Amino acid sequence: MLCLYCSSSNFVRNGRDSKGVQRYKCNDCKRRFCEKGIFAKHRFSKEIIIDAIYLRSYPLSLRDVKRVMRRLKQTKVSHVSIYNWILKFAPKLIELAKRIPIQFTKIWHVDEKFIKVKKSKDDFAYLWAVIDSNNNLIAVHVSNKRDKVNAKIVFNKAKERAGFSPDILASDGLQGYKKAASFVFGRKTKHIIAHFKKKGLIYLGKRFFISNNRIERVNEFFALWLHVCRGLKSFETANLWLEFFAVHYNYLMPHGKEEKVKVEWEEVPIMMGS
Repeated sequence: MLCLYCSSSNFVRNGRDSKGVQRYKCNDCKRRFCEKGIFAKHRFSKEIIIDAIYLRSYPLSLRDVKRVMRRLKQTKVSHVSIYNWILKFAPKLIELAKRIPIQFTKIWHVDEKFIKVKKSKDDFAYLWAVIDSNNNLIAVHVSNKRDKVNAKIVFNKAKERAGFSPDILASDGLQGYKKAASFVFGRKTKHIIAHFKKKGLIYLGKRFFISNNRIERVNEFFALWLHVCRGLKSFETANLWLEFFAVHYNYLMPHGKEEKVKVEWEEVPIMMGS
């Protein structure tokens, strides 16, 4: 168990509440929390909450998750409760994922696709995604425009997540990519425009071919998952949902040539400070 607020293990017992639940005080941030952790004051158990969130990370609608929970867990929970659980706990899962390292490669692919987001100025918004050559999702971003400014945003997210700039960046022909890549990554990053047709290059003394078809396959997973959403309500929640999906994709779904980071879903409540 860790402190809910600063993730420190430097805490001491600090009495019990009126129901006899053990309380703790963190010696680092000086805040108090109870042994039930982030799941305190919820009517449903942490196992039910985590299972519902886990099911929603698959391409199931909120109402589908409700039906599955009632059939398999004999638990009657509303789709609104499941939605609220995700809004509350998904940011904690996203923050947890940042502490579990992934060995990203130095060959990256970037692409953008149309998605539906309410309150967008146009009929469609844009989903940006950056992956590495092992199909790990490095960064996602949802924007109202398809331009250099938002390309910079997703590149900065990717650079911060990976901790370095790529040696090679493959993209389609969007003009904003070239200037954004140069601004964020610098001149050492080689930018290649290779949408469908493969382009050959020499890298680390070897010749190989690269195209952006790799990220098109990743976009198929996004399309399948977003199909059950019937559109996203705002850019804020859209970015939250897509970051939540990225956690599922990177840590729970088998993909890529290298062995993925293994996370057992049953361990998540403990890792989240329950």
